[in-house]
This record gives sequence, structure tokens and C-alpha cells, in this order.
Amino acid sequence: MLWAQGGAYIAPLAHELGIGAVVHSYGWGIGLAGRSWKDDQWGWAWQADLTSYRLREEVRTRSAYRDQGGRDYVFSKVNYVYLLEGVYAYQRVVWYRSAVSAAQVSLSVGAGPALGLTKPYYIEIAVPISATQAFIKVDTYDPQRYTYLDIVGEADFYLGFDKLRATPGVVGQAAIEVNFGRNPALFRALVVGARLQAFAQGLQSLATKPPRQMWLSGILAFYIGNGWK
Repeated sequence: MLWAQGGAYIAPLAHELGIGAVVHSYGWGIGLAGRSWKDDQWGWAWQADLTSYRLREEVRTRSAYRDQGGRDYVFSKVNYVYLLEGVYAYQRVVWYRSAVSAAQVSLSVGAGPALGLTKPYYIEIAVPISATQAFIKVDTYDPQRYTYLDIVGEADFYLGFDKLRATPGVVGQAAIEVNFGRNPALFRALVVGARLQAFAQGLQSLATKPPRQMWLSGILAFYIGNGWK
């Protein structure tokens, strides 16, 4: 405990570890977070998360062959995109939990490695063999070859894992963390901040949009775990 005018402040324990959910401007996922406090005021924080990435233009289109079993799909989508990111940050407490306030507030700034993971998005294509018959082939979307009337629907998600591609990058983060509860042995943290992502090559999800190599996004994460000495 820290003693100050007006009462006792409860300092964090030396170590904290938690798992949780992560939401950002372009998707959501899961995360793991740890804290290592060097003294009552500052320490090192790390986060590692895997999240999806979707542009706002990625909306599902009704299949022209829905009455024949065609599944709805995302028109012009060429890749699923996922982000695997790790952040190592300097963290400083600016408000301690106490008998009056159950919240500990801290600020952090850091950076780390990132991987942009892309997997082909496959669709089923109707290939005519006569005026009344066609066979189905699986392919990725090509705006030069396929129109809306050629596409039967979305193909199986599990296709294309053998063509998974990883693009290296870096991520920087600035955040505010609110750790709830008067018991420092319980890690209940809400993290709100901003991330800047940059990759060696552009990541493309839609054929109608250019690949994105750098962008800024907001992030919201909630972790549940424990603290110990």
C-alpha cells in the first residue's frame, strides 16, 4: 500500500496476466496481456492478439442462384485478412485504486512486430456447357472474367489454407488502461487506445480497393486474469 494525505492507495502487484477480447476499427479477435511492475509507479506491459480485418465495403451479396442452393457471398472479395500483433510498452500509473476509488488508471506507449495473414477467398462459378446446363468450378474472384451472374456463391471456408501468406510489419500503440476492483490479485483491465500499423507490402481484401500498407485504427480490449507478487 501507498500512504498519502487522505488515505491508503493500493499499488499493483509485481505481475499480472490475463486473456480477453479485442475489438478494433476493422475487426475483432482474442488477446493475451501481461504486466510486470518494476515499482509502485511504472512497469512493462505486453499484449499479443489475433484479430480479423474487414473493410466497411465488405457486405454480403444475395446469390443469383439462391433458389438452387447458392450461398450469399462478399462481391469482389479476394482474401480473408487477419492480423497477428504483439506490443511491448512502457506503462505508468496515474491514478491508484483506493478505499475511495476501485479503479487504477495507467498510460502506456509501445510498439512491436506484426504479421498480416491473407488466405484466398474462394467462390463457386457457374460454367455453361449448354443452353440449360452448367458445371460448378471453384476459383477466386477476377473482375476481368466474372460478373454477378457467373457467381453461384461462397465456397468452403477451409479451402486455401495451403496458400496462406504472411506479410511482416510493425505496430505502434498508445493507450489508457483502467484496472477495476480493489483487490490487486484480480486483473480486470479495460484498454482503450490507438494503433498505427505498417506492413512490408499492402494487404488486399477487395479487388475493387487498392492494397493497404499503413493505417491508423482505434482499439478496445478487455482482459480477465490474476496478479501475483
